[in-house]
Amino acid sequence: MKSFKNILLISLLICLAGIGISSCNLGGLQLQKSEIFHPHVLDPNQHITAWQFLKEHTDTSLVDTGMIWMWRAIQYTGMDSTEYLDTGKTFIFLNNSAVLATKSGKVTTSCYFGKYTVVERDAHGDTVFKNNKPVMVPATSWSDYPQQQIKNYLEYLIIKGKYSFNNLTSTNITVQTLLPPNTDTLNPQSIMTISMTNDGNSQIQLNNFFGSGGYVTVQTGGILCTNGVVHAIGNVLFYQKK
Repeated sequence: MKSFKNILLISLLICLAGIGISSCNLGGLQLQKSEIFHPHVLDPNQHITAWQFLKEHTDTSLVDTGMIWMWRAIQYTGMDSTEYLDTGKTFIFLNNSAVLATKSGKVTTSCYFGKYTVVERDAHGDTVFKNNKPVMVPATSWSDYPQQQIKNYLEYLIIKGKYSFNNLTSTNITVQTLLPPNTDTLNPQSIMTISMTNDGNSQIQLNNFFGSGGYVTVQTGGILCTNGVVHAIGNVLFYQKK
């Protein structure tokens, strides 16, 4: 019995230590062949414009309509494709949750409709009051806001210049957006800050500056389109100091 165990052990060692032997049999079982691992990195290049990328994520005939609310905002404001076809830009695209998100049946302040509430109106269109103050409620549609307000927001989401993983660090870069200066009283320079976390996650963050009233971590970043870079976010983005 001891002799059989020794023979079995020697056979196993020969199979494992044999150089150039692709496989061997042990007890009728073939050992797995050694394979060289070839790492594969997903290609971030989309080979389409940012405008086309957006349209492909809003087509109701397709499964993916994850940016349909942003598409509706563009339609509501009357903006065309010009700004999204321009070159050398960084585009911040809104996933649906950045516009409308709920928790326990209530709209959260992490989305646009929840942060920027609107006056509640009755069936006749009159303002609803409580304690002599207008009642504010989450919006249900872009049409609850003035068109110019939404257009301003969309312009703020387009950055002059291309910023992605290749040229970002943990140090904030202050960038200029397409929003005209002095449009937003809380952000008269119409700027945004962008940086990348210095950790294993390497996440892109927007408006995470000292004293920021709120910042956003990009959900899907570094999407390379033919005319610029796209970063998709799932929370409302704004520039505000505490």
